[in-house]
Amino acid sequence: MVHVAVVGTGRVGQGVAYTLIFERYVEKLTLVDIKPKVAEMVKEELYHGLSAHGYDIEIEAFEHSKYIENADLIVISAGFPRKPGMTRRDLADENAKIIKDIVTSTLDNNPKAWYFVITNPVDAMATLAYKLAERKRTVIGTGTNLETARFRTILSRALKVPMRMVEGFVGGEHGLAAVPLWSTVKIDGTPLEEYLKENKKEINKEEVVNYVKGISMEVIKALGGTRWGPAGSFIEIIRGIVLNTGKFLSYAIPRKFDNIDEPVHVTVPARLTRSLGPDIWNQLTKDEQEKIKEAAYAIYQTYSRAKNVVEK
Repeated sequence: MVHVAVVGTGRVGQGVAYTLIFERYVEKLTLVDIKPKVAEMVKEELYHGLSAHGYDIEIEAFEHSKYIENADLIVISAGFPRKPGMTRRDLADENAKIIKDIVTSTLDNNPKAWYFVITNPVDAMATLAYKLAERKRTVIGTGTNLETARFRTILSRALKVPMRMVEGFVGGEHGLAAVPLWSTVKIDGTPLEEYLKENKKEINKEEVVNYVKGISMEVIKALGGTRWGPAGSFIEIIRGIVLNTGKFLSYAIPRKFDNIDEPVHVTVPARLTRSLGPDIWNQLTKDEQEKIKEAAYAIYQTYSRAKNVVEK
């Protein structure tokens, strides 16, 4: 039986939970939210959504993560959401306290659990969770998998080709220091520059990057927050963990750099299996590698601030 816990049932947590109930390998789903009755009512809604499909799944709901027991995967989506005008890094101080409470309250009751961090600023929060777990647990972050989905979306649109024909990844930080990895882009198996030349097409790379980095704020302005994009993107990572799919994805795991004191969760697209990796670092251009290093340093600065908050 696969048991997944989702801590935080706001917009993104609800979207992830809804997606999970249709994943047939999930036999037990635990929902946690500190707001009274929220997790319980999300549970009821999920059962209503399932009723027409004939699926059986056990769903339980709590108001504190300390009640989670024997989960295989703990998805951490609890935290303060971004508001218009805020960067993800602005959330670090408050959300660090939430990450500490969740990790420290779940370690003993869930000895085999992986942690999958969604809470923003996700790379710094995943690094903090790894530190709080004393580096004894597998902790991964969403990394730039959502940016990768947005990258492929806008490439498909700009080139007027089906989404299934588009390959390409984003690395670095989820947010300001996301790094579109143009060297990884292929259209129908053909490298981008070669494809453009053969088909006499052009693409405005600046507009593509602006979309990748800016569309989330447009969604937040119009809808109050993102939901379905994250849910659709993150389920791909959950499948990779639980089903050992071996797909190459833009998720974040700890990586050590010479100029940074501790390993930080930064995205270098990598194969996702129960053993993690290998990644495509050596296939990237020198410029892309340098930009990922810069992103890692920015993540470390945010993480260091967050760590100081929880150590006070």
